[in-house]
Amino acid sequence: MTLRQFLVAFGSVCILASITAAQQTPSAPPTVQRDPQAITILTQALNAAGGTSAVVGVQDYTATANVTYYWAGEQVEGTAVLKGRGTGQFRVDATLPDGMRCWDFNNGTGFFRDVDGTVRIVPYQNAVNFGNLAFPVGRLAAVLQDLSASITYVGLETRGGGQVQHLRIQEVFTGDVDPHGTYSKLTIRDFFIDPTTFQIVGTADMIHPDNAVTINLTHEMQFSNFQTVNGILVPFSIVEIRGGQQTYAVQLNQVTFNTGLQNLDFEQ
Repeated sequence: MTLRQFLVAFGSVCILASITAAQQTPSAPPTVQRDPQAITILTQALNAAGGTSAVVGVQDYTATANVTYYWAGEQVEGTAVLKGRGTGQFRVDATLPDGMRCWDFNNGTGFFRDVDGTVRIVPYQNAVNFGNLAFPVGRLAAVLQDLSASITYVGLETRGGGQVQHLRIQEVFTGDVDPHGTYSKLTIRDFFIDPTTFQIVGTADMIHPDNAVTINLTHEMQFSNFQTVNGILVPFSIVEIRGGQQTYAVQLNQVTFNTGLQNLDFEQ
């Protein structure tokens, strides 16, 4: 058994135990909702980004960037390579003053490799929404085509000093797979879209302690400095906020689409 297989197996046991505990209180599974107003706004966002066909045509992307981490009140600067494939695979290899660090998310599994080579599993409840952090419009394109996913309109809100259209997406699984809707709840992700430019200026979801899926901590991504790359609008400034605290900021330097990334590129 490889290290990755062991970590996945161990993490699955922990997740199953946590989800089983969460399901002691019965609840009905969610139903699919396809809000026409939400779909209209989503389509406008895709058109603003270059069009649905162009976005769907992005199979993978590779970007170089400058990155700043905010750790215990200290700013640590370095460079990074970001890779993404589909909606479930995302990887960051950061070169920092103390060495190389890697975040790797691969279709619901996640790993962090520190400078000394140690690997820590990121549990499913925290990896499920991390597969498309740097290219959020790709997720919207996939949801538009996935009739088993819910798309709902939350409302026009004030956020970050400006107005945004708030949409919510959520995967809905069959009752035999997810009888209490626990897995589905973990996939909830909110999108905040500028009502004038239809740019995706932010997303929000929840992260959780490793063994407690019922404890929710806010997780936000902020996007700005949009630039067109091969006809597709890409946010070149990306900021992560966890529990109200900024954790890192990424400034992209160059983005390349469809370089032929494979599953192997997201393995340890």
